Amino acid sequence: MPVFTMRILTTYITRQFLLTFIVTLAVFLFVMAVGNIFKVIDLFSRGVPGLLILQVFSYGIPFSLIFAIPMSVMAAAFLVFSRMASDRELIAMKACGISLWQVVQAPVLIAAVLSLVCIYINCNLAPDSHYARRTVLGKLGVETPLSLLDEGRFIRDFPGFTIYISRKDGYRMSDIVIYEFNSKGVKQTVRAKSGTIEPDKQNPGKIIIHLFQVRIDQADDQFPNDLSRTKRLSADEYPVTIDVAELVHRGVVWKKRADLTMLEIFQTIRGSMLIAADDFTDLTGLARVLADPPDQLADFIQAHLTDNTLAWLDRYDGSPAARAGLQAALGVDLNRLLAGPCLYTAQRFQGVTLNSNTSILLEHKPAGDALLRLNRMLLEDAYPEFLARNFLSNLKAEDAVVHRMSLMVEASTRLALSLSCYAFVLLGAALGMKIHRKESSIGIAVSLLLVFVFYFFIIIADAMVNHPQFQPHLIVWIPFVASEIIGYVLIKRAN
Repeated sequence: MPVFTMRILTTYITRQFLLTFIVTLAVFLFVMAVGNIFKVIDLFSRGVPGLLILQVFSYGIPFSLIFAIPMSVMAAAFLVFSRMASDRELIAMKACGISLWQVVQAPVLIAAVLSLVCIYINCNLAPDSHYARRTVLGKLGVETPLSLLDEGRFIRDFPGFTIYISRKDGYRMSDIVIYEFNSKGVKQTVRAKSGTIEPDKQNPGKIIIHLFQVRIDQADDQFPNDLSRTKRLSADEYPVTIDVAELVHRGVVWKKRADLTMLEIFQTIRGSMLIAADDFTDLTGLARVLADPPDQLADFIQAHLTDNTLAWLDRYDGSPAARAGLQAALGVDLNRLLAGPCLYTAQRFQGVTLNSNTSILLEHKPAGDALLRLNRMLLEDAYPEFLARNFLSNLKAEDAVVHRMSLMVEASTRLALSLSCYAFVLLGAALGMKIHRKESSIGIAVSLLLVFVFYFFIIIADAMVNHPQFQPHLIVWIPFVASEIIGYVLIKRAN
């Protein structure tokens, strides 16, 4: 076939696909926007200005695009090729020697570009917009401390507590872990199968978490690091009261898992135990100890400092420039020690009271990332007044694994959703060629059904975060691979 004729055909298919895609995208966005009407009405009733409501509404658009674009690609591919098959256009093209792979080439390229757009939206634009929306709602008083109890992340927003919730549906929760701290470390660990949240009617500045089917590991007050003295209790119901008055007063809005950009997710997964500049709570005190070591551990650390760091120690005067220089140099040297052999020896840590989690990890003689975590915990135990305690240090090893797995599932979900455009265009085109229907309602119904199956696997992966041995972050890729294979096989047979 002449190149000119093929170009006309490609232009025709491209125009049909883009026009159908834009129409279906507008329909899906409109349907999703309808769900925000009640939120808009609520904001109007609170007396919120119209421009601010429009701002909140616009912040929600990127999050809607995450789902609307893949669904629109599927629907557009199905409708275009179903109509072409019904009108015998595909048969005419095949009779002229045109391969079906040439016919679907233009939509596939468009879908590939849309996948790149979705990657940007999923990894950067949508998280930033979602956080900006929550920040505005927080300033308006709509975002409450109850909403800070988000699922799938360790919550450190409440002083004295670290909370993990596996699943949350409104005010109902399941698989809850609560670490309660005092000045000596972990006071007790509370695990529960389920629970509910409600504000304290007697005190608006507090919330109450009612836990059911509870197991409590309670450290001994006199010997908190002696695991043999830990008391294990159980209860059918156990209430936990949390003071949130300070958070309400400050209007603080922390980032949830959905608010993290992809770079922030990867940084949390990879380098969460490394020492950052903000981790030095008393740099002056630490500099004094390292300049004139009072014990074997400080002497050991000083011996492993570079000449550059020693020079910063010698001329440290507490000025902003000196603090910045020493923080950077000391952070590099300490992180190198964390990545090296185990820091612990009985003589070096003589007189240091180790946290119970540190002692447990030390007994297992860890290697790799676990050794990095142990060395960080050892330094935190030795210098609690100088070095901030990483929240992962207070968690049991299995809980830290669950935390990282939840982030891995989030990252995989975003990538799978973005690349689903590429998978959906093949599957939609193949099904359209096979079903041969002109009605738009049929195409949209089939598209919604297939997209629901795709998202169902995402729900399964999210529900299995507590079972990292099953690699739930790989589950979200099953429908993507299946769509690619089915679409390829059906088009090959039709060709």
